[in-house]
Amino acid sequence: MDKILLWSLLLIFPGSQASRPSAQRNAEFAVDLYQAVCLSHENNIIFSPLGMTLILGMVQLGAKGKAQQQIKQTLKLQENSTGEDFSVLKPFFSAISEKKQELTFNLVNALYLQEGFTVKEQYLHGNKEFLQSAIKLVDFQDAKACAETISTWVESKTEGKIKNMFSEEDFGPLTRLVLVNALYFKGDWKQKFRKEDTQLMNFTKKDGSAAKIPMMKALLRTKYGYFSESSVSYQVLELPYKGDEFSLIIILPAEDVTIEEVEKLITAHQILKWLSDMQEKEVEIWLPRFTMEQKLDFKEALHSLNVTEIFSGGCDLSGITDSSEVYVSQVLQKVFFEVNEDGSEAATSTGMQVPVIMSLVQNQFIANHPFLFIMKNNPTESILFMGRVTNPETQKMKGRDLDSL
Repeated sequence: MDKILLWSLLLIFPGSQASRPSAQRNAEFAVDLYQAVCLSHENNIIFSPLGMTLILGMVQLGAKGKAQQQIKQTLKLQENSTGEDFSVLKPFFSAISEKKQELTFNLVNALYLQEGFTVKEQYLHGNKEFLQSAIKLVDFQDAKACAETISTWVESKTEGKIKNMFSEEDFGPLTRLVLVNALYFKGDWKQKFRKEDTQLMNFTKKDGSAAKIPMMKALLRTKYGYFSESSVSYQVLELPYKGDEFSLIIILPAEDVTIEEVEKLITAHQILKWLSDMQEKEVEIWLPRFTMEQKLDFKEALHSLNVTEIFSGGCDLSGITDSSEVYVSQVLQKVFFEVNEDGSEAATSTGMQVPVIMSLVQNQFIANHPFLFIMKNNPTESILFMGRVTNPETQKMKGRDLDSL
């Protein structure tokens, strides 16, 4: 039976208005997927709803019947929709084609086909037109060479940050098609965190124990909100990147509130409400310096969202090929995400200095316990990735990070 492997590779490096229905659909899928991933992961989580939308979109363009219906329902697409639904992503592709000094944003898709395996021209055309996917031929019988070929492509598209992504064990004699999507983002903060202000502080982990971690601090004027629902209180903060096209949204539960209590309240409507209700205020911010690297298998999460048909041998992917023995074997995504002071550049000539004592500031945002985060594209309000930090200590921390404090 022929297999399709789906890989979504994301790297996010902070370096230093679309229609509401589209933003609503995007947020709904992001929240659904987040809740599904939480079912099988207790600690740190990071994934890209955009990456999963692209990967499922690549399958949906060739799926028929029940397989197509399940994907459309999960992505909140109209029943009679076509590939044109993915034209909402065109702003991303056009934006990244313009080289901008303040950020690097690479978003690429590729289909790796088994040599001699016939894929329908219309499917290849749809992927090129709507998802700008490159089409490449390989011989999966030589698993080692395939692993090297695709890994080299991934490395080149992620600025060398993901190396040796694939091993020969990832491909078998039945592999016919591998769909890959890679995203690399590096941006400078619009307002600066000064390295000399970073200091070791206690972070209370999800299990209640404490760990000393590097905490960045700054006094910034930025969008901020304090919310309380069903006796659950939390703060929401927006940290924009230079150029204002992207922002990092951080959701911090009150000290007596667990992260699970806030997670239960999150809906697409709630996220969009935060974005509209936050107001610009002066905020004293304490934020961990951390690095996250995670590879997730989404098969279980997609099963819980009722995307089951594409994983079974009887699924109808006749829009891709006439072969009746094609199915999806894995849906994997890898993300690299880093938050540090280097991801922060001083704002032009305003140059606000951070005072030594900031205890008199009315609004304090001290992320010294588990929090959630969302990175969004501001013009489209689309969610690029979503996650939570429950234990920054478990992430790889370079020696110099601690030596410098």
